Amino acid sequence: MSTGAVFTRMVVYGLVLSAIDAVAGRMLQAAPDPSYVLALGAAAWAAYRLAEGGQGRIAVPAAVLLWLAFMGGFVMWARVLVGWNNSVPWQPRSAAWVAWFACSALVVAFAGQILGARAAKRAAGRSVGSVA
Repeated sequence: MSTGAVFTRMVVYGLVLSAIDAVAGRMLQAAPDPSYVLALGAAAWAAYRLAEGGQGRIAVPAAVLLWLAFMGGFVMWARVLVGWNNSVPWQPRSAAWVAWFACSALVVAFAGQILGARAAKRAAGRSVGSVA
């Protein structure tokens, strides 16, 4: 898949996941903040799958783009849904919180890339060993 197609797909995934997270948080009123697990898990999964598929060069930028699209989409959806189910506008806790969350996204993207590259090497080693 081309780099442009990968980045476009990451933006779409981020926007869809952010819509799910924002609507679920507004429905339940239990989670007005973005989901750490959903945002960071999606970034790690994207980096892992790209590195595993041989596109390790773009794994981290694509994962960070997915996270940025998720966060931008979450802010957008949260603003659109203000007032629905008595919800209030979402505000980040602090600048330090945003910085920590962004650094976490970068760390899990690198971890996903490393684990994906390792999985690709193991798969290549098994296929070479099984042919002989």
